[in-house]
Parts: sequence; C-alpha cells; structure tokens
Amino acid sequence: MKKFLTTLALGTLSLTSVNALEFGTMGSQSFGMGGVGVAVKKSAWGLYYNPALLAAHSGFKFGLSLSATTKTKNFFELFDRDLNNLTQNDVNELQHLLNNNQLILGSQDGGVIQLPDFGIGALAVGVFANISSQAQAKGNLPTHTTYPQNNKAELEANYSSYALLEVPVGYAFEFDTAGGEFSIGAAVKYMNLSGVSGGVKLGDDIDVGGAFKDFMHTDVNSGVSNVGVDVGLVYEPCDLFTIGLVGKNLNAPKFDLGSTTIQIDPQARAGLALNWGFWTLGVDADLTPNKVLGTDFKNQMFAVGTALDFKFLALRGGVAVDMQHTEDVIFSLGLGITFFDIGIQFGKKTSPLNGVSIPDYLALQIGAGFSF
Repeated sequence: MKKFLTTLALGTLSLTSVNALEFGTMGSQSFGMGGVGVAVKKSAWGLYYNPALLAAHSGFKFGLSLSATTKTKNFFELFDRDLNNLTQNDVNELQHLLNNNQLILGSQDGGVIQLPDFGIGALAVGVFANISSQAQAKGNLPTHTTYPQNNKAELEANYSSYALLEVPVGYAFEFDTAGGEFSIGAAVKYMNLSGVSGGVKLGDDIDVGGAFKDFMHTDVNSGVSNVGVDVGLVYEPCDLFTIGLVGKNLNAPKFDLGSTTIQIDPQARAGLALNWGFWTLGVDADLTPNKVLGTDFKNQMFAVGTALDFKFLALRGGVAVDMQHTEDVIFSLGLGITFFDIGIQFGKKTSPLNGVSIPDYLALQIGAGFSF
C-alpha cells in the first residue's frame, strides 16, 4: 500500500508539466479588464476580439502580450496530507479526488500591428500563439488496509497538449449614417495545430522507472493547417457608447491529427462599452458556450471591466464569472506605465496545501503597446 501511494504521488506530480487554452484575454487592455474587449475601441487588439474595431478606432497601433494561466480542480487536495501516515479516511478522500480532478495550464502570446485608415478602410496583421493542454488522474484504491488480490490498487493518468498558431489579416470599414456609425470587419486566419497525447497505468507491482518511461512515451501529431474566419460589427449611436458583436471561427475549421480530429466550434460574443475621455467601462458576454481546445470542458464568460488611461499611466480592473461554472469569481488587475503593462487574474475559490490557500485559477501577463 505504501509503495503504491508513493508511486501515486510521483505519477500525479509529473502532471504539472502540461498546459491549456481558453477563448482568451489577449492583450494588456482586455486582460486587466477581466477579458472585456469586443467593444473597447482604444485597445490595439481589435484584430483578436472584434475586427470591426479596426475602423471604429483607426490609427497606428502596436501590441505585444505574453501570459500564463493555471486552473485546477481538486488537484492540490491530492497533496494536502501526509502520505506516510494515511488513515482509512484519507484513503476514502483520495478515492473521491481521483475520480474528480483536473489540471489545466495555459499560455497565450501574440503580437499585432494595425495600420492607419487612409480612406480605404483599416488593415491589421497579427500572430497569436496558444497552448492548450489538460491532464487527469483516475484511480481505484482498496477500501481496507488489508485487501484481497481481486481488489488491487490502480492508477491511470492521461494527458493531451495542443499548440495552435494563428496568423490573421483583418480589414474593416466604417459607415456614417443618420443613426450613428457602423463598422464592419473581417479577419482571415492561417491556422496550424499540433498535438501531443499520452498516458500510463500503474498498479501495486509497478516498476516506477518503467512506468515513468511509459509515461514519457507520447503520440506526437505533426502540424495540420487550415483557415479560420472571424466577422465583427460595431455600432456607435453616439461618441459615448460602443456596441460590438463578433463571431469567431465561423467556418468551424477542422484539423485531422491522425489519432483524433479537432474541430474549433464557432464562437459568438457581444460587448458594450462606455467611453468618457480617459475612462472606459465595458461589459462582455459569451452568447455560446465554448470548449477548451481538445477537451469537453465548457466555459461561457460574463465580464465587467473598467480602465483609467492617462498619458503615461493606466489603471485597470475587472470581474468575470463563468456561467457554466458559477462557483468561482475571477478578479483582474492591470497596470500600464508608458509602453509597458503587467496584469494578474485570480479566482475567489481556493484549495488548501500545507495550510496555504492557493487560488484554483491564477493568470499572469506582461506586455507592451502604443497607439497614435
């Protein structure tokens, strides 16, 4: 029993090397505002959130962004106990956790350049890199310290990782009408997807070295290319208000990776922004649930964010909730100084580990950008 639990700890600990992807909070402005971006005109990342924003707020813009995210479900609880002195109650709790756990890590990085509108519409080009991976452990522990041979302890660990590269080119045009200004934009994206997957099964008589070797043996699927299409609309009834609507990946691009086929489903998001000089208040809502790439995990975000953008200083904050998983609330904070930005997001829900409460959701971001 002790030998198996030691192997269990080693096998589960090795899962920390994977990553994950979500719809995204690409760029410093949106990251600090809780993910709000569909109707935020001042951001350099309109190409990502809503290509119609390219014409709604024209000008030369440049942005770089790097971020990392971790999300867990019943993961830290696996380690919040003394593995050398386990009680039967501890074993029962571990059994429950082994059937209901998940680890998700992610990285979203990108760069974008928007060109001024010289009367023929606004153009932008970008490069977005996303990593999506997840890992889960499943297990069967004996119900008693002494157990018959037909009640063997078992552990199964599976993981997958997907890297998605997008190179979008966007165009937008603005129309002036008696009822306000309308902007329509579209982006065509070259997309390349690669994947890695693997897993291992452990038992009482396991050879730890051999199990680790099996775990490191993965199925690698080389990059597969396709094209994605995003379309957006922005309506400005007056200078103070902006209403945005975007559909991403409307053609539902598919990627045949050999062992599996990944389809990126269309996504729809609406946004509203109040623009008052240096102050911006925005609201975004997913109109459809979205799957984390390569998994069945769904999210559907609703976010409220605000920003104070002065000449050399920017202060941002936001609150978001996943309407598919309302038990957690995510808070965002962002700071911009001249061209540089930093941000943090953290969830209200925490898990204990050796007396320390660790957020189930945590994300960090650094970036740079300017516009004129």
